[in-house]
Amino acid sequence: MAVLARIPAQGLNESRATANSVVKCTGLHSTQYTNLAVAATRIKNPQNSNGSAPSLASSNSFVQPINYESQKHGYHHISRKRGSCVVVASTAMTSRPVIDLDFDLAQSLESFTSSSVSGRWRDLQGANNWEGLLDPIDPDLRAELIKYGEFAQVCYDAFDFEKHSKYCGSCKYNRRKVLVKTGLQRSADYEVTKYLYSTSEINLPSFFHRSDTAETWSRDSNWSGFVAVSTSASEIERLGRRDIVVAWRGTATIPEWIRNLQDWLSPADFDPGEAVVSLGNVKVERGFRSIYTSKKKTSRYNKESAQEQLLSEIRRLMKKYEGEDLSITVTGHSLGGALALLSAYDIAESEINIRRSQASTVSSSTNYLSDRSTLPYVRNGLDRGDASESVVPITVFTFAGPRVGNDLFRTRCEELGIKTLRVVNEKDVVPHVPGVVLNEDLHVLRRWIDKLPWTYSHVGVEVALNTQNSPYLKWGFLDFASHHNLEAYLHLLDAYVSTKKRFSFSGHRDLALLNKFSELLKPEYIVPSYWWQQENKGLQKNEEGRWAQRDREEEDIPIVYRDD
Repeated sequence: MAVLARIPAQGLNESRATANSVVKCTGLHSTQYTNLAVAATRIKNPQNSNGSAPSLASSNSFVQPINYESQKHGYHHISRKRGSCVVVASTAMTSRPVIDLDFDLAQSLESFTSSSVSGRWRDLQGANNWEGLLDPIDPDLRAELIKYGEFAQVCYDAFDFEKHSKYCGSCKYNRRKVLVKTGLQRSADYEVTKYLYSTSEINLPSFFHRSDTAETWSRDSNWSGFVAVSTSASEIERLGRRDIVVAWRGTATIPEWIRNLQDWLSPADFDPGEAVVSLGNVKVERGFRSIYTSKKKTSRYNKESAQEQLLSEIRRLMKKYEGEDLSITVTGHSLGGALALLSAYDIAESEINIRRSQASTVSSSTNYLSDRSTLPYVRNGLDRGDASESVVPITVFTFAGPRVGNDLFRTRCEELGIKTLRVVNEKDVVPHVPGVVLNEDLHVLRRWIDKLPWTYSHVGVEVALNTQNSPYLKWGFLDFASHHNLEAYLHLLDAYVSTKKRFSFSGHRDLALLNKFSELLKPEYIVPSYWWQQENKGLQKNEEGRWAQRDREEEDIPIVYRDD
């Protein structure tokens, strides 16, 4: 038997573990190997004299293995003596490198995503700016970060990139099944309630994808994300509240849209005619603002802007779940991270997240824009501690997010109580733009450079990762796509412990995910590149026996404003 993975038994909380959970944590699949087995064994010498991993046959005190296929839910005793380890192995000969898992945090195999956070959810959402939770990183915080990163990944997995499809630029699935179809781990716990569509006055070819066909679903709009809400009783109990999630799609490629980001800042006052107090000095990057606020009368999908679509849905959910503990969590990768922060700012500035007593509540029939002029605290920066109010916290988790606005925008986000945690890769260029030179690091010159129309500041707290820390990734100094890839971010985050120990592989996330839209994984792990794609790229034989584009099921065809 060839050893595929080793887990130090003394690092486990439990003395017993299911074969299913052991295999799951390694990221291996039974379909890839013959007679995948789990066993407990004593290995006095972790390596043979030639440096290779020992086989089960050469291990000292080999204990009865569990056949993974026939006893997935069986239990097997794991010795916790020094030198003991759990081994995942296959009867098939393989040259695949051995995966050594590290359980320094002494987490059980079953606890990665099932840990209750109900008693500390406000801290994990940033109530205290994550003080004491980042170095070393809190295991619950890391698990929640990965969860929201996976919501952002859904926006890529469900997006139709195929230019030969007349639905290029749309979501491949209707909202009721998108989480299941993309394999989201929490698909049974959340319900997507709204799709978000956007257009722009600025040309962003890496974000807006167009079909090459004459017949297309839309010439002007793209699917840009969704709103979801936790609905399962078990997840609401685990979280300690009902969670509203907004996920924005970004772009996996870099050069084209970075060139578009060398634009001047524009006022963040999205509706200056209705504002009680002008915030003209609070500014954001013009391209991000355009994607968020643009609408076109000629587009069936953007007669309302993404901004209008989002705010009306958040208002609806706030009313529907009135009286419950709520949180609003906004997430996105790359350009989607910019939209996440921009939309979180808008939700807070519009005061949609503020619950008022009956006496001070604005009529639900009032338009969201005119709400801004009728609410007493809109855009005036006053203390929002009125006894008749309660505030639903807004948290932003971004991955590879660029800078969005100037220093006054950062200050305003802090005044509004928006909590932002940015996950960045030190090798990724995107978190350094715009404002490569004139940014938040120039403290001494802030007084003067803030007056310039191209000075930017990051918002929130940072968790810094590094592609070089993973022994599983291929990378090169100029390999921008590898450093920017969201699956690579989640892989690095899953293994991150602290600034002193930046990679300690837990095996929670499947290594094969790294090659979903790329070829990041080293070739010795035998995972094909770019494997996430439609069968035959959407082609099927028609009645005449010829290959042609397969039409979608009727329920997956994008139609505006329907209850799909």
